Amino acid sequence: MKNSIKRRLLILLILAICGVWSVVSWRIYIHTQYEVEELFDANLAQSAQILLGLIQHEIEEQYITGEKQKIVVEQPLFAHQYEHKLAFLVRSSDGHILIRSAGTPLFPQLPSFSNYWAEDGYLWRVFTRKADEFIVQTAERYNIRDELISKIMFSTLLILLITLPLLAVLIWISISHSLKPLQAVANEIAARTPNQLQTLDLKKIPIEVRVLTKAINELFTRLNKAFENERRFTADAAHELRTPLAGLKIQAQVAQRAIDTQQRELALQQILIGVDRATHLVTQLLNLARLDATQTLVTTSLDILIVIKDIISELTPPAVEKDIDLGLENTATSYIISAHHTSISIMLCNLVHNAIRYTPRAGEVTVSLSNIKADKLTLMIKDTGPGIPLTLQKQVFERFYRGECHNIPGSGLGLSIVQQVAQLHCLEIQLNNISNQGGLCVIMDFPIDKHKLYYLPSSNLINSSNN
Repeated sequence: MKNSIKRRLLILLILAICGVWSVVSWRIYIHTQYEVEELFDANLAQSAQILLGLIQHEIEEQYITGEKQKIVVEQPLFAHQYEHKLAFLVRSSDGHILIRSAGTPLFPQLPSFSNYWAEDGYLWRVFTRKADEFIVQTAERYNIRDELISKIMFSTLLILLITLPLLAVLIWISISHSLKPLQAVANEIAARTPNQLQTLDLKKIPIEVRVLTKAINELFTRLNKAFENERRFTADAAHELRTPLAGLKIQAQVAQRAIDTQQRELALQQILIGVDRATHLVTQLLNLARLDATQTLVTTSLDILIVIKDIISELTPPAVEKDIDLGLENTATSYIISAHHTSISIMLCNLVHNAIRYTPRAGEVTVSLSNIKADKLTLMIKDTGPGIPLTLQKQVFERFYRGECHNIPGSGLGLSIVQQVAQLHCLEIQLNNISNQGGLCVIMDFPIDKHKLYYLPSSNLINSSNN
């Protein structure tokens, strides 16, 4: 059976109604039984009082004249279906029966209201009234009460059972009408093309459905962003790869047509450089595409000191090639942060490699860690390069923006990747120019993870030194 909200709601509501009706019916039965008992007992007492008043004068005359004669009522007093189930009996104080209705069992002297199993096999409800020298007993068979209670309950349950199908139809119509907004949303989504990812209007949607609609809108937003990133990546890749591939083709043609060995070797060397640049560009584009597709990162406890040492060790060869002093200054006492290991490694590697790339020969690049703030780990990367003018510090994070340093090889994606990782970790990047000695200082504050004191870093660090 297919899952259906309408069917499920109908079944649950009908079961709930039947359960409530069962409890209510039981309470009605108990209350009806109590009221019937009270009413019939009152009638017995009233009948005894009336009977005593009617016959008292005649019986007293018999006592005065000395003629004690038993009176038996042979004909019924009332023409009713319950007449043979009613009885009365009058005794003198010495036990002599004075009046007795037809078919009345000989009841013993009982308390005021009593149940008595007579010799006829029926249970009787007997009321006994003592007045001077007379004892009056009125009685009725107990099944009168049971029959009356059964008829009352049957009538009540019959009405409930008759109204149950009608109630089910009304519930089904109400549920169908209430679920129309959900069906309207489903129809609107089904009618859309893959390119129609605009959010749904929440104004006319009920509160209960609005939660689902908000989730769908968030999904549309994420899909739209993913498609936009994909389109942008395709356009960027097509635009940026066209130039290096064209250069490779030209150098290959030069090598093919070269006559002397030196000219051919130079062309092949340029091909290798072009391949390195194209590989670097593709790597950066792929890193950026992966970060663009990431909405949230799974973070773990990370020892950032170990990560920085690995990055410095990895980037030492290009620093030595430019005679750059690459070092680490550490005054911090807490290094454990909560971060995504791979993306943090990519970000820090890009920052350090950028500093090495833009620092002139024989310069300095220093990475320092400190606990300036009690709950923060401050990371600073200083270089002795040209710095970044204040008017350009926002633009340098744009994709493919290279500023005025076009003579330095690069793709213009390094700082875009850094900013994307920082945003995913809710970090702020500060760029400060070092005025007295020239250069740039990049500052970032990482919240310290106080819940995890130990962390074993992964040995599979991604090589992301390309910028």
